[in-house]
Amino acid sequence: MLLLALAVCLPAWSQTQADAPDEPEAETENPAPGAPQGATGEGRLPRTVALGPFAVEWRAPDPLKALFREYLPPPDIKPEERRRGSLRPWMRDVRRRVPEIAGSEGYFSSSVEIQYEGERREKVIVTVTPGPRTTVGAIDIEFRGDLALAGEERARRRKQLEDIWALKTGATFRSADWEAAKARLKEDLVQIDYAAGELEQSVATVDADSAKASLKLVLDSGPRFTFGDVQIIGLKNYTESVINRRVDLRRGERYSVERLTALQRGLQEGPWFSSVVIDVDRDRAHPENAPIKLTVSERPRKELGVALGYGTDDGVRAEVAFRNRDLFDRGFDLQSSLRIAQERQIAYADIYLPGGLQNWRDYGPVPFRDSFGVLTERSTFQNLDLTRFAVAGYRHFKLENFETRVGLTYQIERAKPLDADEGIKRALAPIIAVTWRHVDNIFDPRSGGVLNVQVAAGAKALASGDDFLKTYAQYQYWVPLTPNDQIVLRAEVGRTFTAGRERIPEDFLFRAGGSRSNRGYAFQSLGVQEGQAIVGGRYIATGTAEYVHWLDEKWGAAAFVDIGDAKDAISDWKPNTSVGVGARFRTPAGPFALDIAYATDPRKFRLAFSVTVAF
Repeated sequence: MLLLALAVCLPAWSQTQADAPDEPEAETENPAPGAPQGATGEGRLPRTVALGPFAVEWRAPDPLKALFREYLPPPDIKPEERRRGSLRPWMRDVRRRVPEIAGSEGYFSSSVEIQYEGERREKVIVTVTPGPRTTVGAIDIEFRGDLALAGEERARRRKQLEDIWALKTGATFRSADWEAAKARLKEDLVQIDYAAGELEQSVATVDADSAKASLKLVLDSGPRFTFGDVQIIGLKNYTESVINRRVDLRRGERYSVERLTALQRGLQEGPWFSSVVIDVDRDRAHPENAPIKLTVSERPRKELGVALGYGTDDGVRAEVAFRNRDLFDRGFDLQSSLRIAQERQIAYADIYLPGGLQNWRDYGPVPFRDSFGVLTERSTFQNLDLTRFAVAGYRHFKLENFETRVGLTYQIERAKPLDADEGIKRALAPIIAVTWRHVDNIFDPRSGGVLNVQVAAGAKALASGDDFLKTYAQYQYWVPLTPNDQIVLRAEVGRTFTAGRERIPEDFLFRAGGSRSNRGYAFQSLGVQEGQAIVGGRYIATGTAEYVHWLDEKWGAAAFVDIGDAKDAISDWKPNTSVGVGARFRTPAGPFALDIAYATDPRKFRLAFSVTVAF
């Protein structure tokens, strides 16, 4: 009976082995006594024949064949080289490493046969007979340290660790699966309480005759750890308050990887740090109140940016942006911009306060961030001369794939449609906006969807021009067909409940058309006719169906159909169909889309481009 003991891991067969023994006598260049000059047997090489083209054929099961081709490629033999310097070292590697490679896939009784074909033996046939594949037999997981002590909670934890062991009895014993199962077992051990837990021993004993592997693992949990004080490393330009406001770890709280990860993620998503690393002191001699080490790399406090661009919606534009991430030396994040375009000029300043945590009964601590800002804008889209001023304050919540924004805004605007009466509109409105993302990649989705829902309300008795309730929803969905093909679907609906829209700001009404709406129609050209201008209506419904085929990693082509309209009454709504084709180019910010759309009524072509992201 042949027994093989594998401690910790199997041999690293993917690396070149050194100090191999010489080939047996039958594989030397010396012919056998009495053999004709140049004659060779299996594995024997002619002394002086130069090599021509050289090929290797592997005869083995497909999974092994692919590994042999990857890790034992044939030597690159030049015409002037001879076998002695080129082929014999490769043959030694084949005989030595084939059993190791086969063993990594569970074949521990493999044999190798090498034959030659051709007048000049320019082809080598390597036949590998793998033997039976080894499966997992007995599994013994032993616990040491605090986890091995008595107690109902510890017993449940031991049972959980035994249940998550991935390499079950009867499974094929592969080296990669063995290593992955051990890594996951240790990872789960240190998730809660046992910061210094380790896999003390792991041995796989293989009985090659019965093709069974017996597994022995020893988990040493060490003592239970609790959190101590936070030690901040790398903080130079910001005050500790930007971090302390987010720290909710209590001194003496049980150690938890999930709690550390939540803190790290919350700080990383803030504006101040390019990287955040959090860990605890894992000294087994001092497990109580173990210090938390928080190391940060800071971003610049101030940034100034200048940009020039062109958009099919608002034409040529220039922008100057200024950001101060430490306003008033309190970690307040000022984001401001002045943007001048042909059809719109806008200036704004938003201040984001350092984030915090708010306890929700069903979800526990939920990260939030407060902001307030001011905006002034003038636009002339579709013969509507619009000037508005707005102030707002919001609280942003983020919970896994959900983002919620709750706030209050006050807007006042002067609207002057061409050949119609000028009006002053105002609204003091509480707003709730919820975004749910379930996509595989936020910047370049292949599958999943994004839902955005908004609700806002105003009352004439509370500084609004009229009573109203705005409701809006948009859903975008990506459907993968093949690795290179996908369908993109989008739908939006909205309604503003009000007796009259004339005294309600445009921000609470609807217009359609443009590069991210109905592409066959100009930006905000679908709405309610008022004089020679297009103004917002109380209803909107639009939809898109798009097919995208990616030609390579960067470039793709698309065909699409858009429909939709915005009107003051459902009876006035029209489908306004547009069809088109376009090009796609992947950028770090998302796929760039360049489209040519044809509006069926009126019959016009229109160029549109945009960057599509899952927001």
